[in-house]
Amino acid sequence: MKRRYFKKIRHLIEAFFVWIAFILFHYLLPSKPSIAFGGWIGRKAGPLLPYSERARSSLKKCFPELTSQEIEIIVADMWDNYGRLAAEYANADAFWDGKTLKNIEIVGLEHLKEFQNDGKPGIMFTAHTGNWQMITLAAQSVGFDLTQMYRNANNPYVDALMLYCQKLAVKNVITKKGDGPRNLLSLIKNGEHALLLIDQKMGEGISVPFLGREAMTAKGVARMYLNQDCPLLPARSERLDNAKFRVTFYPMIDFKPSGDQPKDMYNLLLHINDMVGEWVKERPSQWLWIHRRWKDV
Repeated sequence: MKRRYFKKIRHLIEAFFVWIAFILFHYLLPSKPSIAFGGWIGRKAGPLLPYSERARSSLKKCFPELTSQEIEIIVADMWDNYGRLAAEYANADAFWDGKTLKNIEIVGLEHLKEFQNDGKPGIMFTAHTGNWQMITLAAQSVGFDLTQMYRNANNPYVDALMLYCQKLAVKNVITKKGDGPRNLLSLIKNGEHALLLIDQKMGEGISVPFLGREAMTAKGVARMYLNQDCPLLPARSERLDNAKFRVTFYPMIDFKPSGDQPKDMYNLLLHINDMVGEWVKERPSQWLWIHRRWKDV
């Protein structure tokens, strides 16, 4: 009982500061100073948080050739990106106001159009790189509304704000709690399209290498591809400079099943993990290293 009480108090304190930050970013500051200030807060405060030890540990194990100084630079840059991202969530209209796409460069638009118009349902997948929300905004700018799968925050008071911010940018949101997975399957069966982030740690799934280390990997996208004839489109967000981005839509995954379902699922997920791993290697400071992506972290 006492433990539950203290947990609620902790959640309320966390939520208080998150809501103050949202009011500052969304209502009080113009978008550019807001985003720059978010980056400054992230860079100054983030490396001091306990979560940063998880990031340092993962970086050392994935990139043993890095020096301690290089790791500290990546951790600080990661928090700078994350702080900017938080402010950008509160200022989605600074990038897409319903008419004009701003500060987002699109590469591979032909792949997005093919994915949109092939007459099939589809899953676009991405990772926690750059600001993944820019992918949804880029798609909306060409008249393509995606349903996005949202992972609920552990703090229910923070979660309410996060979901509100999500809906500022995304018209259709499915949460992972409750009937979320079932709703996603229904959406695919109805011929619609969804955006999923596929790089988080899973309590279930299968073990597949990611950045050279075994990581539990969700089977959902592979199951949809193999069993539902559901095309998969990789999409990547990169921060180019402060609040400017490049969104890249890659060719749809072309994987030829062998008929051996477990083997096909493993090989398809390995292909996807390798692709995302290359994105992380190219811009390690733009991936969210504070996730518990591996069991030994």
